[in-house]
Amino acid sequence: MACPPTDKGAIDKNATFTWMYSVANTSFDPDKVTTSNSWMYLFPVYDTLTRLNANGEPEAMLAKKWEVGDGGKTLTLDLIENWKYHDGTPFDAKSVKANLDRHRAKGSFNEQALSDVKKVDVSGDSTVKITTGHGAAPLISILASSAGMMMSPAVFDDPKQANMPTGGSGAFKVTGYDPATKVEYTAVKDYWDPDALNVAKMIFLISSSDNARLNAVMTGQADATFLRSAMYQPAKDGGLVVCQKPSLASFTIALNTTHAPFDKKEAREALNYAIDRKSINQLMQGFCQPGIQMFPTSYYASDPDLTAEKYPYDPAKARELLKAAGVPSGFEFTLETDNLESYTSVAELIQANLQQAGIKMKIQPVELPKLMENFSVNKTADAVMVQQKADADPSIQIAAFYLKNGFSNPGNYTNAKVVELDAEAKAAQSKEERAAVYKKLFQEAYADAAPPVTLCHLNTPLAMNAKVQGVEVYVDGSRQFRGVAIKK
Repeated sequence: MACPPTDKGAIDKNATFTWMYSVANTSFDPDKVTTSNSWMYLFPVYDTLTRLNANGEPEAMLAKKWEVGDGGKTLTLDLIENWKYHDGTPFDAKSVKANLDRHRAKGSFNEQALSDVKKVDVSGDSTVKITTGHGAAPLISILASSAGMMMSPAVFDDPKQANMPTGGSGAFKVTGYDPATKVEYTAVKDYWDPDALNVAKMIFLISSSDNARLNAVMTGQADATFLRSAMYQPAKDGGLVVCQKPSLASFTIALNTTHAPFDKKEAREALNYAIDRKSINQLMQGFCQPGIQMFPTSYYASDPDLTAEKYPYDPAKARELLKAAGVPSGFEFTLETDNLESYTSVAELIQANLQQAGIKMKIQPVELPKLMENFSVNKTADAVMVQQKADADPSIQIAAFYLKNGFSNPGNYTNAKVVELDAEAKAAQSKEERAAVYKKLFQEAYADAAPPVTLCHLNTPLAMNAKVQGVEVYVDGSRQFRGVAIKK
């Protein structure tokens, strides 16, 4: 459901929609982005094979239908016809195979997401068959992410595509770009899905200042922005339309388990008992519902019984567990987090919590790109606190944290039962079958106090002027503006 809904009889097809965000794009090449935050900038330019709707359910896009076969190991896609990339190259099965092979190549941002793909075969001009090692069902959602974005093969080797893409497949072309401040998009003529295209232009403005973003919407410089907790009431008081829903995104503390005592289950349990999740939610004015597993209990890939009450705030219990971990006097570590106030204030609350259990935590604010470089690439950081956005399919996030060589698992934490259940979930063919396996997986993760330490699950409010229509608030926290419209 769009918020507000679109009145097709009262929209300005020549209008410009202006969105304001907090961080810049890292690349317009789907394989060279460095964070899923950049997907927002790429969705207008590159259509995906499937797409996730606002509720996180897969729908047809460049693949008009699909079928899982061969005992769950293959995914056959039937593609739309009579469409071309922005540079005139035909969109066909051959070009889809080329994109998927590029996406899963070593060094691609999408390599991990497509790691289970063994081969891609073409049948005619509009049919592609993907063979997997464990199971094809996860691909239906994965192909709605950058791993399913289609770029003209003619520009694969052109480094200029990172800044000014010309081989897109989506509803818009980039017609202006200042990497630090602004992206301008212009609608493509005769787009294949005209019902999804309601504006002539889109402009994405960039500012790290929450006040500047909110003021821009209030004054009409921008049409919409996202809200942090401190911005919510001013936005309401200013007469803006506010739309929100619970999301799959979360505040988490990822741990490097090669740094003692995070290698001990009891120490990880102590951290969980030593953190007051309810206070974090209060600090964030109700925008972060306490939780202890990777996804909220409302999501199919979770254990509905693993509520926040499983880790109540209990410093005394934490101290007992520290004794069992061999550190009866506590321990010290450094938490690196984003240098924005919304992060450091949460970190300071956690710091005070942990001190009550004898754990001394130093806070080190850093820029976001450096944050993940220290933790996931250089593997020097003890722990990092981030807003963990959901991926297109739960298997991606599970691989990142729970499997060896996962991007968010620098200590190569592993649990044989979790690995086994992950493979079983990939092989399952239906959502219901996968849900039953994921319930067992997260029970096992809880029993082992597997990192990361989940703190709470975020809401995703957007604020917009009253003239805006058709904006959807996505459960995965992504920012997509397919279908957005402006009143006449």
